[in-house]
Amino acid sequence: MSRGTGSRTSVEEERSCPECGSDHLVRDYSRGELVCAACGLVLAEREIDPGPEWAAHPIEEADRLARTGPPRKALMGASGLTTVLPFPTRDIRGKRIPERDRSTFYRLRRLQIVSGSTRRGERALRDAVRSLNRIVSHMGLPNSVKDEAGFICRKAIECGYARGRSITGLIAAAVYAACRICGVPRTLDEMECMTGVSRKTIARDYRGLVRARALRAAPLPRPQDYVNRFCTELGLSHPVEAEALRILRWLDATVAFGSVSPVGTAAVAIYVAARSCGEPRHQTEIARVSGVSEVTLRGRLHVLGGLAEGPGGRGRPAAKPSMRAFQFP
Repeated sequence: MSRGTGSRTSVEEERSCPECGSDHLVRDYSRGELVCAACGLVLAEREIDPGPEWAAHPIEEADRLARTGPPRKALMGASGLTTVLPFPTRDIRGKRIPERDRSTFYRLRRLQIVSGSTRRGERALRDAVRSLNRIVSHMGLPNSVKDEAGFICRKAIECGYARGRSITGLIAAAVYAACRICGVPRTLDEMECMTGVSRKTIARDYRGLVRARALRAAPLPRPQDYVNRFCTELGLSHPVEAEALRILRWLDATVAFGSVSPVGTAAVAIYVAARSCGEPRHQTEIARVSGVSEVTLRGRLHVLGGLAEGPGGRGRPAAKPSMRAFQFP
């Protein structure tokens, strides 16, 4: 949003260039144009500047001159209008409304409900908001994930992808993608347990959202993203978490863990770090918290022990490596 007459540009991530397909679009508020930074195509011109017509330098002056409420959110239907007329039986003073006047208020209430669903997908968005609030609250996710998932759902409804599909599966896929975008990833098994939707359906709807251009491919989760949550659930201290992150930084350059599941890699790093710091946890407990099997944990542990032995031990991990083998640079 621009201040005064100065020029300001910002990157827009919700559209793409129809000529070259680039997602790097730049909006110039001084000219009111939306330009593709790759090929120079002008996608829109003479757009209205949504910024204020006044300029304020101190925060106190900006608060004094501001005349609007909170910013609009993607979850608010009908341009953010959330007024609801109750059943007209009593007035503001608590007195009963006469029968001859109730029909007028019933008609006003019906018009209010219809006016809130004039845009495409507003009715489906109301159902999506209820399911989204339930899932986010049940999983204990932050508001940033909720807003990102709501934006993905609105884009999916506006482009017509939600037509004929289960709204619960769409919400689960949107929350899964929003968690990856916001850096708090959740596994498909966790999403299946929390939402009741099969992981196959969630993965299929996620791929459908990417194909429908309702979202760009979310970044792949890293093992570092799971360390804090797993250590908190296991009751481990901060030195254990720091040691696990150090082990994962050392493993970033290795080929052996480059294409495997990040959850198992984070679990084995926490297991080794906990034993090194004097706070050991059983493999069964770590497997239960991380959602991987004990067989996977032991297999990663053997490979990690072989890598830690150095060039002479690479590719020949011991059958049961000791903790003295885990000496990382």
